[in-house]
Amino acid sequence: MSVKRKETGSVLTSNCYNGTDDNAGCGVLGQPATYGETFNANGGGVYAMELRDAGIRAWFFPRDNIPSDITTSTSNSTSGGSPDPSMWGEALADFPSTDCDVGSHFQNQSIIVDIDLCGQWAGLEQYYNEQSGCPGTCIEYVSEQPGSAYQNAYWEFGSFRVYQAS
Repeated sequence: MSVKRKETGSVLTSNCYNGTDDNAGCGVLGQPATYGETFNANGGGVYAMELRDAGIRAWFFPRDNIPSDITTSTSNSTSGGSPDPSMWGEALADFPSTDCDVGSHFQNQSIIVDIDLCGQWAGLEQYYNEQSGCPGTCIEYVSEQPGSAYQNAYWEFGSFRVYQAS
């Protein structure tokens, strides 16, 4: 991803190959209101992703600023509106199909929801360590906490919707 990308997020790394940067990929970091406590305090929002041969783009819309083409029901659809990403402005993340043939490499996608208590993926402790001021290991810390410590660790989804261009 060494090309100019039209996105509002901040590039974390530009090498998408999973064998580099501790498998970080070419992630993009959004503003604090797109995740975590600020996201929750604002009532959440909507994430939308567009997968097309020209690339992949993702948007975030705060709860009070969701485009009407997403929220408005149509007469032939019970799942919501008829999204038109061309009207949504600059994406949070943009992965153009310049150095990678997106159409041939990204198929049969899955949605994974993961409350990860020990770093990027369970068991990886590269960001949780004594040098960063954390006590012991992440796994030790999590396993020693009472169950009540995680009573507010949950996901709540209004819906998942999948659209296909016609």
